[in-house]
Amino acid sequence: MTWNRIEELGLGLLGLAPAALYSLTFEELGNAVRGKRQSEEIRERSDWERTRWQTALLLNVHTKKGAKITPKDLAVFPWEEAAHKNKPQLDGRRMLQSLVKNRK
Repeated sequence: MTWNRIEELGLGLLGLAPAALYSLTFEELGNAVRGKRQSEEIRERSDWERTRWQTALLLNVHTKKGAKITPKDLAVFPWEEAAHKNKPQLDGRRMLQSLVKNRK
């Protein structure tokens, strides 16, 4: 790793002041970068799950009374796949056909 890359990570990604960056050990800098990336990944997952939830709510307005589309019917994310492997998932075409059929 070059010194320029270390400064990019410390000053840019982490937003550290130069004095704070230069006082860190390489292990501390690595831990800080990993922590920052994990935090961003958690936020990103939350955003995707919120979008999926909102979409399910919007679609449920158009479904037949008693029918329900759950967020996981729409998409299963990679971080959820291990828990969801045994459950059959609807494909997009069947879901749309079901919505059209139930609307009539």
